[in-house]
Amino acid sequence: MGERAPNQVEAGVWVVVLGELSVFTLFFTTFLYYRALSIDLFHASSATLSQTLGLLNTLILLGSSWFVATAVNALREVDRRRRALPHLAGALCCGAAFVAVKVFEYGRAFREGVNVLTDEFYMFYFMLTGIHLLHLVVGMALLGAMALHLRSALATDAEVSETLVGFSSCFWHMLDLVWIILFPLLYLLH
Repeated sequence: MGERAPNQVEAGVWVVVLGELSVFTLFFTTFLYYRALSIDLFHASSATLSQTLGLLNTLILLGSSWFVATAVNALREVDRRRRALPHLAGALCCGAAFVAVKVFEYGRAFREGVNVLTDEFYMFYFMLTGIHLLHLVVGMALLGAMALHLRSALATDAEVSETLVGFSSCFWHMLDLVWIILFPLLYLLH
């Protein structure tokens, strides 16, 4: 990558990421408050979720973060920049797999008559995982933009935007962190 981006850009990336984490922290805190009011209901509803699918999505996101980290490492050395593209493609494939598993999981819940109005647990489940899923789609768009930018930079021997790389990779890792908190909160906490 070229010269380091100005500290203002770096600070902007962290403001966005920390802002998103703050919002999710408020969601988690609210979830735990309502859970404390209805422990039996939350336990019974949580027990109906597939821990296997939740774990699968956790492993998929951990794999995607590895792909992103490997791509960023490849971008640090000019002679290895081309190696970043397959890793970005791997991260995007993992993102698509996460979406597919989540759509399957939602579909199964809907077929069983479970939805956002079923009870308070499911209201939080669909809200929290839905907001995370929306963020994941945005993250996939950022990774896709990063891959297209890198491909263009490689074709024209131009510099790679450290700002785009930094923001996209930090945002993606933030999504992984949020899911690592969501998984035990929703699927394992009994």
